[in-house]
Amino acid sequence: MLVVLLSLAPIAAILVLGKAIASAKLLTAEGWIGLERITYFVLFPALIVSKLAVADFSDVDWRMPTALIGAQVVLGGLSIVLGQLFGQGRNRLGVFVQSAVRWNTFFALALAQELMGPTGLALVAVAAAGMIPTANILSVVALMQFSGTPVNFGKLLRNLAVNPLVLACVIGLALNVTKLPIPQSLTQVLDLLAQATIALGLLTTGAAIQIKGRSAPLTTVFSWSLLRLLGLPLLAGGFAIGLGISGSVLMAMLIATAVPTAVNGTILARQLGADAPLAANLIAAQTVLAIITISGVLWTASAVV
Repeated sequence: MLVVLLSLAPIAAILVLGKAIASAKLLTAEGWIGLERITYFVLFPALIVSKLAVADFSDVDWRMPTALIGAQVVLGGLSIVLGQLFGQGRNRLGVFVQSAVRWNTFFALALAQELMGPTGLALVAVAAAGMIPTANILSVVALMQFSGTPVNFGKLLRNLAVNPLVLACVIGLALNVTKLPIPQSLTQVLDLLAQATIALGLLTTGAAIQIKGRSAPLTTVFSWSLLRLLGLPLLAGGFAIGLGISGSVLMAMLIATAVPTAVNGTILARQLGADAPLAANLIAAQTVLAIITISGVLWTASAVV
């Protein structure tokens, strides 16, 4: 557990630094939006392409994405059932689903790099290829369905098809499978861009955390946060073990599922008429609690498996 905590320390420090920079107003709100867009449309795709294009997939097969996607679908469905069982409003149900299925990829990449090095980075990039499209589809459908907005599946699929992260996954996997030679100059450009991704992604994550303003009781926020932080890795790990996955692949899966939900969930919830303050509360609570829960999840996994 000490190794995990030491690996989480620099990640937590950068998150706090991002929040401090935002609080000090060294950047305007528009400036942070610009950084987020650069990270989302340029840096993060460059990292995904660079890692997937050269990754060794000898230990990875259909079982990894199956277990990860299965965990997302099950926890998303469970969130709806529990939300209805405990009398939560419809405008909250989609937020609970989004919180359950989305994940902070920058957090996962940073932790995988600290604990597993280049192998961990490549495996989390593989996890992203399956989890990112699934999270987007489940989140948007749930938010629209429970906010009373008609779901246009054609438009949803078109938006998904041009999503820069999805496109990066497709390009990276295609380069890996076809073994097409990549010019060294292009490889160097992608590597340089990739190096900036994790640090800038964590800074913008810290800056986006909203602590003020509470939409739901603390018991609701913390119980749903713990359900997400413990439930998703438990489901993914259980499915993985049942399918015979072990070693570094299993560890990367647990890292990808144990990190908190993505910070852009507040924006999406607001755009689709859901409870945006609740989304912000869940993001903040999960980001703080994850420092503790990730340590427990990975320590338990190392002791059991």
